[in-house]
Amino acid sequence: MTCLSIIQDVCARLSLVQPSAAVGSTDKQVIQLLALLNQAGRDLASFFPWQALTEEKTFVTTATAAQATALPSDFDRFIPNSFFNRTTRRPMTGPITPRQWQWIQAQPVYSTVYLAFRERTGQFLIAPTPPAGQTIAYEYISENWAKSNTSTPQALYLADTDLTYLDEELLTLSTIWRFLRAQGLDYAEEMTTFERQQEQVAARDGGATALTLAPQPIDINRVNLPDGNFGM
Repeated sequence: MTCLSIIQDVCARLSLVQPSAAVGSTDKQVIQLLALLNQAGRDLASFFPWQALTEEKTFVTTATAAQATALPSDFDRFIPNSFFNRTTRRPMTGPITPRQWQWIQAQPVYSTVYLAFRERTGQFLIAPTPPAGQTIAYEYISENWAKSNTSTPQALYLADTDLTYLDEELLTLSTIWRFLRAQGLDYAEEMTTFERQQEQVAARDGGATALTLAPQPIDINRVNLPDGNFGM
């Protein structure tokens, strides 16, 4: 569904007049619906680490604390525990706290084989200062939940023909309850319906890891425990 078709679907469900255009419309109600749809997209994107918004970033270190090329232009937030130094084949520690960072800076000599990182003032900082030429990789969530009809990623709908990486029914349901709330109408049932559907879609997104009490190795090909026959 396009941006326009979602708004038309919202209008049909609310018994409103369906517009022939949304982006660039001068109709106050259509302008409001477009704004609410974009807000729905931003909030839905921040709700869960959707696999459709998950990207990989790699960069090569410089011999400085601040790594200028570490953060992509569409960066929204990190995927925890996905940071690895591919050169040394070791995981990175972080994001560390301001206290931990300042403790490291206060040491006359701080040496470790495990690099630590934090984000501050839009900079990606590494301690101890790494040697130049090491490859760091991690996964992150992109802020671009929408895309043009030619698949150019975007942070919001910019044209009637724009599409989305997110679940279109969730965007529709979210826009409906937001519109009812903006009009001062009862929206409790519609919001509950949306939230229930949101949880169901999130539970199915990207599959699920099997639950186990056994420690999970970093190397998924390494087996620490037998499948059975534990001496019982």
